[in-house]
Amino acid sequence: MGTAQVRQHRGTTPYTRLREEQVRPLYAATLAALGPQPGTRLLHVGCGTGTALALAAFTGADVAGLDPSPDLLTHARDRLPDVDLRAAEITELPYDRGCFDQVMAFDAIQHAAAPAVAIAELARVTRPGGVVAIGLWHNWSGREASAFLSAVRGRVPTPPTDGPPVHDLYRLREVMVEAGLDVFASAEVTHRHDFASLDTAWESMMASPNIARAIDVMGVEAAHEIFVANFATMQRSDGSIQQEHLYQYALGRATS
Repeated sequence: MGTAQVRQHRGTTPYTRLREEQVRPLYAATLAALGPQPGTRLLHVGCGTGTALALAAFTGADVAGLDPSPDLLTHARDRLPDVDLRAAEITELPYDRGCFDQVMAFDAIQHAAAPAVAIAELARVTRPGGVVAIGLWHNWSGREASAFLSAVRGRVPTPPTDGPPVHDLYRLREVMVEAGLDVFASAEVTHRHDFASLDTAWESMMASPNIARAIDVMGVEAAHEIFVANFATMQRSDGSIQQEHLYQYALGRATS
């Protein structure tokens, strides 16, 4: 990898879009479980560049999206020009109580400083009897990725959180119940990521909020060195990398 490439920060949209495409199997499985119909009012919190939202729109649902990044929303608007897309934080959703039939979020809860507060907001804007779907990347999915993230976390101060972080399905279901949701279903989705090269795998990792934080603190060169130490041995004879990942999601019904 060239020096200029190493020095690029992950905050650019191509990295985020790459990450969203890799998580597409989780999006598809969660939407299949939700089963939105034409006219279903569906909100995606943390919609990024709109990959999952575009899949939801295919069902005929009346979709809306929210993300804290105006830059990512610019690209989402290019893909979905007629959709209501807003910039806001997950802990203060700019919607009235009960105005959606279904609400979904991926990764947004996993990286929230106050997961219970964030999930309570998802529940607030869901009508009674409506469904909240939350998906995440399992904390120990992919041995090398997990080793890399653990090494990075050991070098970077962990932001304070309100209670234990949500890194697995057990904790996710627990917090959803704490937020007042009736959790009635959950599932796991396995998917193999195929990277053409070590550089492509690095670009994918740069889309992670954890890695963005590490780059801000330790610098991109140091973060890249830790990445190479964990991933270089995975390269196949053609330079490609294959990695299995585990995703999980849960569905909870709003009760009030």
